[in-house]
Amino acid sequence: MIVATPNNSFNATLQDLIEYPANGINSKVLFKDNNSQYSLFCLAAGTNIDEHSSTRNAIVTVIEGSGNLNLEGKDIALAPGVFVFIAANAPHAVQAKENLAFTLAFSEHLPAKKGVSQKTIDIVKSTAPVIKQHGKTITTRMYEIMFDTHPEVKAQFDMAAQANGTQPAKLATAVYSYATHIDDLETLQAMVDKIAHRHVQTHVLPEQYPIVGECLLQAIKDVLEDAATEEVMTAWAEAYQALAGVFINREQQIYQNAP
Repeated sequence: MIVATPNNSFNATLQDLIEYPANGINSKVLFKDNNSQYSLFCLAAGTNIDEHSSTRNAIVTVIEGSGNLNLEGKDIALAPGVFVFIAANAPHAVQAKENLAFTLAFSEHLPAKKGVSQKTIDIVKSTAPVIKQHGKTITTRMYEIMFDTHPEVKAQFDMAAQANGTQPAKLATAVYSYATHIDDLETLQAMVDKIAHRHVQTHVLPEQYPIVGECLLQAIKDVLEDAATEEVMTAWAEAYQALAGVFINREQQIYQNAP
């Protein structure tokens, strides 16, 4: 949902737009254009947003409620009127002590980072056979971890597809394809576009990618056990970060072109 568009002036009282969910997060895009985006986040009391970072500068302005923002290891108390600038790529996490509402403003996109290292490419491609063999077990475990630790995201998933195994199977195929073609992403463009459009339909946010990445990496460790060496996990962490950037950028384009 986008409240305002670049071609139409708009005004509103932010308090009137606040809607808290029973648990988790409710977000609304207030305005976006090719350079910036302004969103309203409403967090139910007790909700946590795990540590993550963004490739864009961001500004948080608290409207109501209380919570904590851990920015680069420093705790910042969130209360009405608090203004926080978050530099691009700075790690941060949020905790809502009470129902918490704030606006989040993103500036223009920064130049994309270079792709993954050749070492990571070599390691990830070497794991493709084992990913193919255990892929569905890994993705099934990933969803188990994610739904247990972040139940608020369940609403964005087709739980029937989870129950019958089709969703884990599709993700396993995608992960294997990425491991095989990590050095030739143009081959995966059709797959990326299909998944990105699905993410837009279910209102996936950039802030949710670290959650998925954390759960996927843990699932790889759980399933592969001793084969998930530190070197392998480091490579997959870098590879996932790069892939997340691809999806975030593509989904941003889709959001911007949406009517």
